[in-house]
Amino acid sequence: MYQLQLLLNIPEIFTSQSKIDFYSSISSMFKNLDLSSMPEFPSSDHGRKGCSHRAMFRAFVVMKAER
Repeated sequence: MYQLQLLLNIPEIFTSQSKIDFYSSISSMFKNLDLSSMPEFPSSDHGRKGCSHRAMFRAFVVMKAER
């Protein structure tokens, strides 16, 4: 069972090289991108904390780049 978990945690086995290159380039871009001017969470006095604006921005960039 442990060996199967180790195999499933290696994305290179199940992913094509072009996708690995794409996601590694996106990952390096996000490491160098400064999102400190964007608030992490929306300011609200009532209700839930909400979703992270930075995470939503990153997801939007990846979604548009995948097309």
